[in-house]
Amino acid sequence: MNRERISISIKSDLLKKIDSIVDGVTIRNRSHAIEALTSQSLGINNISDAIVMAGGETAAESISAIKKSIVGLKSLGIHEIIVALGYLGDKIKKNLGDGKELGVEISYLEGSEGSGGALYLLKNALKKSFVVVNVDDDQEIDYQALVDYHKKSHKIATVATNDIKTMRGVYILEPAVLSYLESGFSMLEEDIFPKLLKDNKVSVYPILN
Repeated sequence: MNRERISISIKSDLLKKIDSIVDGVTIRNRSHAIEALTSQSLGINNISDAIVMAGGETAAESISAIKKSIVGLKSLGIHEIIVALGYLGDKIKKNLGDGKELGVEISYLEGSEGSGGALYLLKNALKKSFVVVNVDDDQEIDYQALVDYHKKSHKIATVATNDIKTMRGVYILEPAVLSYLESGFSMLEEDIFPKLLKDNKVSVYPILN
């Protein structure tokens, strides 16, 4: 994406608030912060829904990665997050709470059957592009770059992953993906993405870390 260098004047107290969201990872620097906030204000991202898959044998170990992903979601202007709880998900719920300490509002989805089953339960609420976080280890992802990549791909799903075999990572999905879901247990990475790959409807955003 081409960028142009500009000079602006801005109130010092406002600049301090802008600098406060720079974390060196999801928001790399002051320029990136201004770009992200401007995109959010103009509605360029057009993504407001996020679902975090939480649970499994590595539930306790994945808490750090989930918290890091929430910072990334905030960089897109997303502050209301649904956490879909799986096996041992109560440990994650106890740690994250209502999300206030992380600057977000968290609601919980319980009783879902796998990552695909969770989206099936939410299908009537997902009307536009949305994010799914399905991680169990820390991954360095520029969320805005991921969204831009997805838009240019013209696919209904983009998978950001550092392991193409497991397909665990962060996904940008379109509502059309929901037509591939059925009631009952299913996993996005094992049951849904192979179908999307077969139909040439998914792109992969590699993470090299």
